Amino acid sequence: MREGGLGMLPSGSGCLRRWLTGLVAGICGCGLAVSCLWADEPVRLLTGSALQKALQSSVSWSADNVPLRSQLESLRQQTGILVLRDRRLDPRFPVSVDTGFVPRAVVLQQLAEAIPQCHSVVTDSYVLLGPADRVGRLPVLLKLASEQLNSWKKLPSNRLPKKAFGDILPAWSAGTEPREILERAAAECGIELENPELLSHDVWDAVSLPRMTFAELACLVLVQFDLQPELAADTAVVRLRPIDPAAVLELKHSVSVRQKPLVQKAWQQLHPDAALKWSSANVVLSGGIDLQGDLLGILQSTAQARTTEAPVTEDSLRTRLFQLMGERVTVEYLVQEFRKNRIVIEIEGEETAEVGAVLKAQVDLAVVREKLPGLKFFPALFGRQFRRVEVRDDRVVLGL
Repeated sequence: MREGGLGMLPSGSGCLRRWLTGLVAGICGCGLAVSCLWADEPVRLLTGSALQKALQSSVSWSADNVPLRSQLESLRQQTGILVLRDRRLDPRFPVSVDTGFVPRAVVLQQLAEAIPQCHSVVTDSYVLLGPADRVGRLPVLLKLASEQLNSWKKLPSNRLPKKAFGDILPAWSAGTEPREILERAAAECGIELENPELLSHDVWDAVSLPRMTFAELACLVLVQFDLQPELAADTAVVRLRPIDPAAVLELKHSVSVRQKPLVQKAWQQLHPDAALKWSSANVVLSGGIDLQGDLLGILQSTAQARTTEAPVTEDSLRTRLFQLMGERVTVEYLVQEFRKNRIVIEIEGEETAEVGAVLKAQVDLAVVREKLPGLKFFPALFGRQFRRVEVRDDRVVLGL
């Protein structure tokens, strides 16, 4: 059986080394997950501004040859960020990353870069990893569908039932075919799906999605087959049709004053021969779907630039919040992991036999399971092994 798209089933022993899970609450923090546990309770999926904020909070992510499916499930369980896999990506592909302490958006970018010809796109409800030359079309399809939905909403109720553009909670079990996913959702919304036979056979992993309209679900499913939904002008009918990369679209986008010079510079570097039309707070582009996708990607990245580019090192270790999850590990293990994540740990006499013996000692992580500022966290963590635990703005100094 072919393994299809969107799946995120845990793979049991495919356990990530989840170091320094980020805790951002005004000040960037981090935690260290030493054990690998799957939560029994459902994870609340983040959407809208909460999702965008979570993507900009910082974590460190390290994995060595861990299957893609396992990493995406781990991200969802830890953060509430739903990261979906395009059906054209192999869920068993082994991915190795060691990100350092960076925003989660950068973690996802590095995950994508570790897979040949892969890219990620962010929507209001989820992140999709997929083929670099295809996945960027999704935001364009979503924008087109949104405009078509607005037209539907203006129709009288006797022409179009409200449930046709209302939200649903899409979910399906493992082994479901994408055609069945769309047909069920269409029936729930009172929509006639005109030509579902265009969807080729595939089977997908189990997934529960956030609230979305049928049109948004259709975009997510169809983009993986190089198809797009077309909403009828005045009836609850949705047709499937192949995406035409050569078809010219004219789309308008809002741009802030701060964004405009950033967008202009990035666009000039990427497409110097494609002209943008500017008004006071908008930019208009006429071009194919892939060109439109490039512009939407630039608009999104420049909107987040200020947050993403803020250097983490400006945060004092004395005030940054930390939390560790796990049981018992050695002092040496902790020191190595902190250093991997750009937290400087200085140990006086580190090469001596006396310090070497201390490094082999076990640390009970129960003492730091609650969030603590570094000024309290590091003494609680290392205070039984070292007489001196000095927490500075940029480093921790340990001494016997």
